[in-house]
Amino acid sequence: MKSAIYNPYLDTAGGGDKYMMVVAEVLSSVGEVDVLLDEHLWLQGVDYIKERLERLHGLNLSKVNFVKAPIGYGSSFIKRIFFLHQYDCLFYLSDGSFFYSTARQNIVHFQMPLDQIAVQGIWNRVKLQTWHKAVYNSSFTKNYIEKKIKIPGEVVYPPVSVDLFKPAVKKKQILSVGRFAAHTKDKKHEVLIGVFKELSSRKDVSHWSLHLAGGMTAGDKQYVDELKKQAKGYEIVFHPDILLKDLINLYNSSAIYWHAKGYGEDDPKKTEHFGISTVEAMAAGCVPIVINKGGQPEIVEDNYSGFLWSSLKEFKAKTIEVINNSRLRARLSRSAVSRAHIFSKDVFVDHIRKVVNV
Repeated sequence: MKSAIYNPYLDTAGGGDKYMMVVAEVLSSVGEVDVLLDEHLWLQGVDYIKERLERLHGLNLSKVNFVKAPIGYGSSFIKRIFFLHQYDCLFYLSDGSFFYSTARQNIVHFQMPLDQIAVQGIWNRVKLQTWHKAVYNSSFTKNYIEKKIKIPGEVVYPPVSVDLFKPAVKKKQILSVGRFAAHTKDKKHEVLIGVFKELSSRKDVSHWSLHLAGGMTAGDKQYVDELKKQAKGYEIVFHPDILLKDLINLYNSSAIYWHAKGYGEDDPKKTEHFGISTVEAMAAGCVPIVINKGGQPEIVEDNYSGFLWSSLKEFKAKTIEVINNSRLRARLSRSAVSRAHIFSKDVFVDHIRKVVNV
């Protein structure tokens, strides 16, 4: 079996990269696999891209080939038709666009709700007919996309490295993990800081701390500085660009996990489409108290493996309840660890094998 993987955003270090490269890793165990590089990706260098993906995601891509292909923006339609014909299976991460594929089995993957999907016109309908299956990272994404296209599809949750996490002695600390993105501010750090400041006035919360961890670029520094000013005088600790080993320790020692992406937003694209960090926190025994939006309700079973909230009043009340009830906290923690393993890499591998039929 000869397979091809195409992710036009292979250089973004996002969740889609790991998803697609684990697919490549799985398929390389049963046959030849080519990761297709368009002109943009090719110019970055094969060695750079491959080494970076293995390092960031802990993957073994030694059996995977990275090849230049006539694919992506500005590529030749005729060359692509002949090129793709050699493959038994093509797995493509779509940004809403489709191309005519001549591989024997064509599977498209969606990571998020998309509005701009090319379905109008005769040629777009012809292109769509060459795609046999759709794979989604959550039911939330699936339900949104399937209003626009009619490709048979199913949910395959992202592979989470749950085995990296081992619950340790829990400290009185709340953790939230998410990039400090100045251009979107989508992780709602301001909201989390505001809620914690309000709770800190209570005696039962006075010995607790809030830890905010995530990636940061040079362009995000001013935003982080603004957040630090907002947090000044409170037990709020920032961990920008934290090393993986330190982040794992932070997960393992934290008692509660907060997530608020999507708060105050009506656009589905501005919610968490799945929530890998929530699963990681649960694997480490944190009790998740997360917003009841996007893919979060598919991860957290309310009042069994954590809590879901829809208003700030409910958010604060659930947090106080978990802080003050150690037996509840222990029960939710145990259930969270068990639940997290549903989203393990092993489960993902088995599911992908069934989807591709290998």
